[in-house]
Amino acid sequence: MTLSDHFERVAAVYESLRTTDEAPVHRIRQLLPDRCITGLDIGCGTGRYSRLLRRLLPDGSLLVAGDVSTAMLAELRAGNHGHARGVVPLLSTAEELPVRTASLDLVTAFNCVHHFDLGRFLTAVARVLRPDGQLFIYTRSPQQNARTIWGRYFPGFTEHEQRLHSEAVFRGAVRRTAGLELLATQTFKYPRSSTVERLIAQAEGRHYSTFSLYTSDELRASIATFLARLPSPEVSWVDEHLLVVVGGSRRKHAEPAGSSTLARGGQGSRPPDQRRARR
Repeated sequence: MTLSDHFERVAAVYESLRTTDEAPVHRIRQLLPDRCITGLDIGCGTGRYSRLLRRLLPDGSLLVAGDVSTAMLAELRAGNHGHARGVVPLLSTAEELPVRTASLDLVTAFNCVHHFDLGRFLTAVARVLRPDGQLFIYTRSPQQNARTIWGRYFPGFTEHEQRLHSEAVFRGAVRRTAGLELLATQTFKYPRSSTVERLIAQAEGRHYSTFSLYTSDELRASIATFLARLPSPEVSWVDEHLLVVVGGSRRKHAEPAGSSTLARGGQGSRPPDQRRARR
């Protein structure tokens, strides 16, 4: 199963399988100015983080929710009864943003940057951010991934998941991107608990796209081993995530030929690169 197939298949149940962490969204709001914000949540999926963030932004703010999956964006529209005040769906990849140069105060990427070409994504963000704009990447490092319930007990989980970036990789990539500078990083820790039944449902439903990297037979065998390894019917652990805060520098970027203005309605056009953007 390809990642494209995976996200089209799970779109209808995606939010029921995932946990939305509110703490980093509130932290992002603390770091934003107290004025109307124009922003983009890229790799938005069904828009769960987009909706939460928009509720915290000042009145009059505009937040575009961008993704390459039409099925995910359809779920966003359905959940908002076809619309949401101040949230605009946009069909877009992360590496080619159909947004006017230096037009955004904010870009966010929640649990999806491992699906992007990191260098191209940062270059695209550097172009669209205003000089005082900010990029927030919420993700998990390989080290944090290894300490999850899946990394500790699910066979092959860390070996299959080779797309995550360490803090050092983020620092180096930002340093190499003209127009951006790394401002801060912050680690968030969450006590989690679940039942065995819930964990198995998440694995069978491919709660993480990592599970789509397993063959069907391999996944079934791994679930059986996972069950045998779990210490008790009620399982507790601590999840960790990394928030990377990046600022736009004062260096200007020329408007590339053919760039469109920030979409304020509809889906926009699909850029030629079809790389998956998913949290």
